[in-house]
Amino acid sequence: MSRPDGVDPLRRWIAWGAMLTGSVVPMMFGHPTGHGPPYSVPATQALVLAVAAIVASRSRRLSPLIGFLFTVAILRLGWSVIAPMLGEWGPVQSFVAEISWGPKIFMSRLLNVASALLMLTTFIGRNFSTDDLFLRVGQLDAPAQPEPILWFRKPIPWTRFGPQLLVIFGLGLTAFLFVSLRPNLGELSRLRQLLPWALATAALNAANEEFQFRCVPLAHLRNVLPVREALWLTAIFFGSAHYFGQPSGPIGIIMATIAGWIWAKSMVETRGAGWAFGIHMVQDVVIFYFLALSMKN
Repeated sequence: MSRPDGVDPLRRWIAWGAMLTGSVVPMMFGHPTGHGPPYSVPATQALVLAVAAIVASRSRRLSPLIGFLFTVAILRLGWSVIAPMLGEWGPVQSFVAEISWGPKIFMSRLLNVASALLMLTTFIGRNFSTDDLFLRVGQLDAPAQPEPILWFRKPIPWTRFGPQLLVIFGLGLTAFLFVSLRPNLGELSRLRQLLPWALATAALNAANEEFQFRCVPLAHLRNVLPVREALWLTAIFFGSAHYFGQPSGPIGIIMATIAGWIWAKSMVETRGAGWAFGIHMVQDVVIFYFLALSMKN
């Protein structure tokens, strides 16, 4: 039985339940930092979601959820088990011990690509195109539609909205990181030296997160939830993942959720990842530099 919006209520409950099951919320109680051993909590999360996907595959009603369920399972397994275990592997640790801070941070982000590769398996048997996955720049001047939480009431081009977001997000993120990380401003001379690694790390991380947290999940949810609801589901999932990241904590969750919603909105409205990747990369450059000045990773 469907609701007036045409959505099967069971599919809706399972989609939101899968997002919460695969989020970092259970890990908040399983490990204080969200990284490193024990891996039992995220491994259990991934197993539960994989079993749910297998069960869904046996039901015509639930089969549209298979790809999304496996996607969330892979995300949790990749980011919280596979990447940390690779980081603890002897050869990797030996290599990292011999390199400086900049390439070390790049290496830590590179390990998360493992889950992106695994995520490619969710496309098997599905006719996804690059357009379905938003793997194109998109129409950068497409109209941004007004929403209750935004400050404009008529559509404006993304070429106007995007730069405004860069300023707003940049100022907000800078203020938060300045207070939370307490950077050593005496190290400002290092910033030019670290620029190549800042750009490389930011580009890699932005592309990786956009692909895993937005491109793939949104594609799998297209026949499950209305677009607006899918945007918020992926945004909340992305935001909660920042509890242990940067920006961190409860305020970081709110900031990342709003950013994730904006970036997902840009993908849908421009039919591409150009604005999402560009704004995200700039944000990650800011984060990289603040980490460099605080010497935290």
